[in-house]
Amino acid sequence: MRLTVSLPAHRFAPLDWAVRTVLEEVLGLPIKVECTDRPDIILSAEGREIRLHSCFPDLDAPREAWASQMPQIPLKVLERGNLPVLFGAPVITREETRTTCEVDIFGAIFFMLSRFEEVVLPDRDGHDRFPAAAALAGREGFLQRPIVDEYAALLFSLMQEHWPQMRRRVREGRTRISCDVDQPFDRVGRNPKALIRGLGGDLLRRKSPRTAARRALNFWTHGSGDHRHDPFYTFDWYMDVCEQNGHRAAFYFIPDHSGGAIDGDYDISDLRILRLMQSIHARGHEIGMHGSFNTYQDPGQIRHERTRLTEALARAGLEVEILGNRQHYLRWDSAQTPDHLEACGFAYDTSGAFPDRPGFRYGTSQPFAMWSWTKRAPLKLRQHPLVLMECSVLSPGYLGMGHGREATDLMQSLKRAALRHGGDFTLLWHNSHLLTKADRACFRSLVQT
Repeated sequence: MRLTVSLPAHRFAPLDWAVRTVLEEVLGLPIKVECTDRPDIILSAEGREIRLHSCFPDLDAPREAWASQMPQIPLKVLERGNLPVLFGAPVITREETRTTCEVDIFGAIFFMLSRFEEVVLPDRDGHDRFPAAAALAGREGFLQRPIVDEYAALLFSLMQEHWPQMRRRVREGRTRISCDVDQPFDRVGRNPKALIRGLGGDLLRRKSPRTAARRALNFWTHGSGDHRHDPFYTFDWYMDVCEQNGHRAAFYFIPDHSGGAIDGDYDISDLRILRLMQSIHARGHEIGMHGSFNTYQDPGQIRHERTRLTEALARAGLEVEILGNRQHYLRWDSAQTPDHLEACGFAYDTSGAFPDRPGFRYGTSQPFAMWSWTKRAPLKLRQHPLVLMECSVLSPGYLGMGHGREATDLMQSLKRAALRHGGDFTLLWHNSHLLTKADRACFRSLVQT
């Protein structure tokens, strides 16, 4: 059975993308899409139909008026599934051959996946990032729910009521482990003042005499290329844990310093880095790019850094195509960064989380083809949404929850929510945030299958 999907002509392009993302990619259903003059979205087959209310978006309106299309808060809630209703009304009526849903399901899906609010709202933090506190999901309390996946599940349940023989694609969710290589080596080096500061942090803040001892030993031995005592050089242990649990991790390296010191203090061509990349590749893990601080709005710098990383890999004797990227500091401009990454040859990005809070920035744990606000059309570039960055929960600069039960419960609940819908639990854990037993125990518990 093939479903016919009729879309209103005046919002065809954005809805066609949302429909194909959900019905074809997520649910795996054969569909035929047609353009009509009717105002609603109609799914039909075998003399039955589902009529979906459609009111968002209106991209033909003047750009300066787009902010007026933001959902009105507080949001209403659909009792079925306890789903927040971004557009439309929380009403579903069922007749023998027709179901009418006044929830604008595909409008809400487009809103979340396209990051419409980030294009129209001016809110930015000190690093020019759109913060979770300004996002609708943050303000309305559903950031920790993959509501796009929940909307897809609701829609499929409505379809099964009319077409019980319909079967959706079953995708097995998985955990994706990744490491942003911001600081591969302890910055103490041979600087006695830096050593004293580091030891103070180990003993007073982290309460880890073991880390302090390792740091002191590393102070004397690092110059010989011996990294056994370097508290930041945790890569072998990191890969061991991933491999023990059947995971292939991705390691993203910073190729240049467009933002200066904020981009770390290593050179991508350093012999120690080349040896590290050789080790990662030999063990079957992925190497990708960690676009430096000022790349997010600079396609020339993105291209330059991808070239530098490729050249460094060649010097290491590795034939590796750079497919993936994550932006340093998760700096992102939804209006242009996706276009720049695609133009520079990347297959996917995985920057899709808010730095200040963990959760589902795009409302989904499923990979998807991104939307271009420049072309107002889909891109080939795919987003693998980041669900959890460890420092968003643990570090004082963000939620600052430490390693208590509350933090553990939050992180595990995000993992369950992602996997429940057959999505990916994409975890970013830095090599430099494995200094204590508590750090390592937490990482290991999240990596375990």
